[in-house]
Amino acid sequence: MRIGIVLIVGCALATSAAAQDTAPRAPARQATIRRFLEITGAAQLSVTAMETMLPAQRAANPQIPAVFWDVFMARARRDVHQLIDSLIPVYAEHFTHAQMEEMVRFYESPLGRHLVRVQPRVTQRSMELGQRWGELLGQQVAESLMQAGVRGPQ
Repeated sequence: MRIGIVLIVGCALATSAAAQDTAPRAPARQATIRRFLEITGAAQLSVTAMETMLPAQRAANPQIPAVFWDVFMARARRDVHQLIDSLIPVYAEHFTHAQMEEMVRFYESPLGRHLVRVQPRVTQRSMELGQRWGELLGQQVAESLMQAGVRGPQ
């Protein structure tokens, strides 16, 4: 009984604290999150990720005209701010204003600025390696299933 009361009071206090963190400082919190997304290069990282995946999408969908992909990427580059706007509530849900301010301080530091500079290349290279690894893994699974006599859909 006593544990139940402690849990209820604890949940009420946590809910109250969360509400206090989001309500009065919402504009400042949103501005901090926007600053974080700006200094981390979130928009450029998103576009780079899309550009990296585009050749695989083109190959997987040869029936789609090349002009579609060109216009798609042009529009993605132009409208990436819409994605950034949609990320603000996600960060607000998972980080307090104080945490976001601390992350901004890190990304404004020399190490944080270095991370921002190299992150697009790291992301692109990681995605390329992940794609190659996935292809290799797929080949290995297909070979092992064939050796086991498992046949795919006919």
